[in-house]
Amino acid sequence: AIGACFGVDGVLFAEADLAPEFFVLSSGLAGELMQKLVNYRVRAAFVVIRPEAHGERFVELAREHAGHPVVRFVRTVEEGLAWLAA
Repeated sequence: AIGACFGVDGVLFAEADLAPEFFVLSSGLAGELMQKLVNYRVRAAFVVIRPEAHGERFVELAREHAGHPVVRFVRTVEEGLAWLAA
């Protein structure tokens, strides 16, 4: 999947595209995926309409990545596509 992202603006993940475990930070799934994206410099926008619905720790994660150059959490598809195209 990472290889398919080379040469494009990035990848956009909608909330429905992600397994429920992604939002449980103790599962490690979010951290592992985000680390791979950063390692391979694949820009990714995660569309999460209401981060607060997934708990305070998830809100902190989304807030920490507000200005990240590779991985961002956004609230709309349009916002994610605009960031990826910039």
